[in-house]
Amino acid sequence: MRLAQTLRSASFKLSAAYVGLFTVSVGVLAGLTYLLAVSRLEADFRTHIEAETHMLSGEYASGGAPSLLHAISERLRNRLAGGLDYTVIDAQGRRLAGALPPGSCDAGWKTIYGPPDGDEPAGQLENLAVLVTPLPQGYCLMIGDDFGKVSGFGSLILRTFGWVILVSLTLAVAGGIFLSSRFLKRIDAINRTAEAIIEGDIRQRIPRRAAPDDLDRLAATLNRMLDRTTELMESLRHVTSDIAHDLRTPLGRLRNQLEDAKATAATPDEFRVTTERAIAEVDGLLTTFSAILRIAQIESGSRRAGFKPLSLSALVNDIGDSFEDAIAEAGKSLRIAVAPDVVVQGDAELLSQALINLLENAVLHTPRETAITISLELCEGQACLSVSDNGPGVPEADRERIFKRFFRLERSRSSAGNGLGLSIVSAVTQLHGAQITVCDNKPGLNVTLRLPIYSD
Repeated sequence: MRLAQTLRSASFKLSAAYVGLFTVSVGVLAGLTYLLAVSRLEADFRTHIEAETHMLSGEYASGGAPSLLHAISERLRNRLAGGLDYTVIDAQGRRLAGALPPGSCDAGWKTIYGPPDGDEPAGQLENLAVLVTPLPQGYCLMIGDDFGKVSGFGSLILRTFGWVILVSLTLAVAGGIFLSSRFLKRIDAINRTAEAIIEGDIRQRIPRRAAPDDLDRLAATLNRMLDRTTELMESLRHVTSDIAHDLRTPLGRLRNQLEDAKATAATPDEFRVTTERAIAEVDGLLTTFSAILRIAQIESGSRRAGFKPLSLSALVNDIGDSFEDAIAEAGKSLRIAVAPDVVVQGDAELLSQALINLLENAVLHTPRETAITISLELCEGQACLSVSDNGPGVPEADRERIFKRFFRLERSRSSAGNGLGLSIVSAVTQLHGAQITVCDNKPGLNVTLRLPIYSD
């Protein structure tokens, strides 16, 4: 079953395709090598015999038959010229020298099969290629050599390539099965993790190896996706719980007001007062839902597509100027310290919303005569936007919790607000790839956003 699964795997099929391509390539290479090598050897073979024929024809022309027979006798005795076979036949058909069988003296190449001389395979006759050359006065010169040496070398080439293909195929198939098996084990691990997550165990993660590769990078990406999904599900669970908890009070208050009006209101004025209170409660609920939807939109990341370079210095100055009068009317002061020409990549509307929420939070939760400061400066290659005050501050244990949805300090529960303003600030910060820190201003609170500087 495991072997069948391995053979059907994509990795094994890819390996098999590669092996097939390699085999065809080696086969074509073997064929070309065979043809080129054999043709070259055959050309050298014939050239050698033709050159020897030309030399001996010259001996006959210069000294007649005795000179020719003497030259052949010397060659046979010394086995010169690569051990060629010679035969001279006179006009009466008598063999004067050599051992080649006599035959017709038609000029050209002929093939003669004779008894084996020891270098042929068992049961195979010697294959001689013979060049026949007629000479004057009826003489015939025959020179030949074992052509089996050429064909044998060609066979050796084919056998060598055959073994190369066989060994390569064996190693490739074994390697393909081995690699596919390891690949399937890792795929099975991914499948088991996915099945566990489907069954509800969302904490499961795909195992990774120490040596990173493509599958390991895929596992890392999927694990990050699962981490993000888990965070969103946890956030959704908390939001649902928080909504149910925080809306119960205003809804209960709204119902009590309407029931009270139904039971006790007797005049139009009493009904009008009750209706106005109910409308105020409904407006508060709508504001809360709008803030929740706003956070969901920001956390979806869809606004990131509209990011563009913007002057954060100009944005901070504009918002600071628009808040000066309102802060002064609240009996507080505002100081603005902005570094010039600070440019970031982002959404101007969302960054404005984040800064406004921080300012409103500082105004709402501090006493009169509080000094509020907006500052923008470059720090360690980032744009650091801070809103600080010298008010009562936030206890250290609660500084991380103030960004959670619906969280409010005990002393702030009687003031206006729904506990979502700083949650919007946190969502905007994450969308822009920024960092947010909360620290003691000694006295008061300092909230700082660190945004990446825009560079072309």
